Amino acid sequence: MDENTEDKPLNREEQNNVQENGSHVKGEYTNKDVTNKKNRWKIGIWQLVIIVLVVVCVILLITLISVAVVKNKELEESKVPTCGGHTGVIDISEQSEPSVFSDLTAAEVKGLTEYLYNNKELNLVRPSEAKVNKNYMFLAELYLPNKKDAVAYLDGDTVSKPVRQAKVVLFRGNETEPEIQEIVVSPLPNPAQFTVLREKIPFTHRPVTGPELGAVLFMITAQAHDKISDLLSESFGGKVWECGDRCLVFRYITPVSSALSGEKKRLIWFWLSQDAELYILHPLDFAILVEMDGPNYKIVNVWYNGHAADSLETLKRQYDSGTIDKQRVPFPQTDDTLFSKMTRRGPAFPESGQRPPVQVEPDGKRYSIKGRQVTYMNWRFDFRMSTSMGPQVYDIRYQNKRIVYELGLQEIAVFYSGHKPTMMFANFFDSVGLIGPQGKGLVPGVDCPAHATFLPSSHLLEGSDKLISFENVLCVFEQDTGMPIRRHHSYSSYHGIFYEGMPGHVLTLRTMVTVANYDYILDFIFYQNGAIETKAVSTGYILANAFTEKEKDFGPQVHKYIAGNLHHHLFSFKADLDINGIKNRYDTMDISTTQVPNQFNPDPNAKITMAKYARNQKAFEKAAAYKFNFDTPKYHIFYNNLVNNNYGNPKSYRVLMKGISKQILPENEGNEPAGAWSRYQMAVTKHSDKERTSSSLYAIFDAEKPVVDFQSYIDNNDTLTDEDLVAWISLGIQHIPHTEDLPVTHTPGMDLSFFLLPYNYFPEDPSMASRDSVRIEPKTKNNANVGINFIRHSKPRYKRCLPKKNMYQELLQKNPGILFEYGSGGGTAI
Repeated sequence: MDENTEDKPLNREEQNNVQENGSHVKGEYTNKDVTNKKNRWKIGIWQLVIIVLVVVCVILLITLISVAVVKNKELEESKVPTCGGHTGVIDISEQSEPSVFSDLTAAEVKGLTEYLYNNKELNLVRPSEAKVNKNYMFLAELYLPNKKDAVAYLDGDTVSKPVRQAKVVLFRGNETEPEIQEIVVSPLPNPAQFTVLREKIPFTHRPVTGPELGAVLFMITAQAHDKISDLLSESFGGKVWECGDRCLVFRYITPVSSALSGEKKRLIWFWLSQDAELYILHPLDFAILVEMDGPNYKIVNVWYNGHAADSLETLKRQYDSGTIDKQRVPFPQTDDTLFSKMTRRGPAFPESGQRPPVQVEPDGKRYSIKGRQVTYMNWRFDFRMSTSMGPQVYDIRYQNKRIVYELGLQEIAVFYSGHKPTMMFANFFDSVGLIGPQGKGLVPGVDCPAHATFLPSSHLLEGSDKLISFENVLCVFEQDTGMPIRRHHSYSSYHGIFYEGMPGHVLTLRTMVTVANYDYILDFIFYQNGAIETKAVSTGYILANAFTEKEKDFGPQVHKYIAGNLHHHLFSFKADLDINGIKNRYDTMDISTTQVPNQFNPDPNAKITMAKYARNQKAFEKAAAYKFNFDTPKYHIFYNNLVNNNYGNPKSYRVLMKGISKQILPENEGNEPAGAWSRYQMAVTKHSDKERTSSSLYAIFDAEKPVVDFQSYIDNNDTLTDEDLVAWISLGIQHIPHTEDLPVTHTPGMDLSFFLLPYNYFPEDPSMASRDSVRIEPKTKNNANVGINFIRHSKPRYKRCLPKKNMYQELLQKNPGILFEYGSGGGTAI
């Protein structure tokens, strides 16, 4: 081949015949070809290396810039101050001189217990010796002075502060005829006497106490283990004793009043559940009825798989002989996917894990707390946590004028329905378990905003002769509700251009009480316009029931083995209103229709129908017992007839109920009389120091003859004209559970509330004076093009601050008792 011959590219056939040695079958492949190809390959590698190096440099440069930006941002944030500055005075310590409304102090309890245990007439044993057949103290709490004396002192009409007193509940099981006795001990902190408030309360009406509950649970667990262990294991996949990680437990109880049992006995059903998180959603169709009249308890009935037996032995014989249907409920797998467990599961959202919004107090707290008295804007009030009834608020004033003397929870009741006796008799009055001590461990950033002030509560209970304090039971916080308290946008020059609005900043006093399965959120909310809202919200676990076909009339199946039974939540509140003094009247403004001639219609007989209203003064208590009727809408007005505004209208407050519910059980049947307050959406009575509460801690047992007979408050039919009036307000909601109630009931749609609203009380909306309002208007009237005035009355908004760090997690690590009971039962003795 000539050396001058040009190198030609290989054709497709030649390319396909290239050999591994570089020659080709048809035609020749020169060394020069190979060399050129290798050179081209080397150039390609260097180009790739250069590109990679450039990419790496770019990435490094971006990283350096990002780090610089982050460092610069951190440096910038380090210069941003923590929110605070001038703040209200927060002193939640126990005051050396307690107010009229303060709960018992440690010093008072010390003096009280010394007096009680040294009084030979009372003959009380110490808590460590407490038994059913002994005399011992069940509880002690503040006993309010007579209202007349308290008001005289609060208003400066007298310098004599009412004597501090304690109400003490005694279980006198060592008497010939055991009874419950209530006494009032005074004066505190150094008592010298007691007077009997109530006595001869039937001993069978007592709440289930710690000493006897432990004894009964031991008895029924031991007998179940000895006599029917195989039955329980085969039926429910576990044991009641020596059970490892497959335990069956008796934890929930249903008391049966004599009104339902027909016997003058103290009877209680004990439910069996599988011990998984949470046991309340793993109920079994097995329960034991125990007679608990005295220290010698006995089993009187057993329920298994829709069948009643008179003893465990009888049930065992019937089971072994095959004369009753057997059931099989396997023990659940207790990992994090268990339906009843409150662990996060499912596709996570938001995907990026962005943090939720938080509220801050840029200039510190705008409220003050001293002891148990709160001052906020124009508001001032005292509060406490009653052992028996829960949260109470007193002496509520706006612009230093008393609106309410007493506002507080009285009772929480839940009435269930069902085929099984455990549900059939389940008419609960939660005061039996003492509502106050069920409030524990509010979590900052979840239960209340992280910036809230958290306060403890203290109780003197049967298990101790010292005051027991629980942390984080109440919280006080200001927040933006996200709903403006008022606004108007006039955007057209035809109407006049301006905007004015005010954000809904409110102060909330909150507690949450967990009564077995349900959690109740209880709020008292104070608005800047003089309105007060009282709210109750239900959440927590439903009380599930073992599902059978016979339960379908009472509740739907919500999971494989459980039904969610119909139940009725009911709340009783007391509102002692003092509108411009204690001489008040109660009117309804009744709305009806009227027809008038329509003179603008050519038909001479034409009429037009309109609504009208008329005042209707309620002169006596029976007339003021209100049952809601959609056909007769009305306003509820409280006022002093001698105090009018410039237009002759009484300066009033209106009660607005937004959670009304009717107790549908027939009056005076079964357990209904114990909750007679629930017959009415509101009842108004004349104040009496003998009619202090609407319920009692005996209500779950005393339906035949209630210790507190609320209906009698109405039946005496006192006059209501120019008297000191009390409104007893009932809220409620019917709940038919559904699958979305698993694992726990959500709060949306479960909120109930009532408002106390100013009605001709002020000459205009008093929140017009608030610096929180915003006005936007043109610099020249009706001409926005020449510039805008943006008018704020608070401090400049452009100053930044960071919220204070939430240290709750660190505090919880050091002191788990803030949230959980541990040791001998939680709380701190003081």
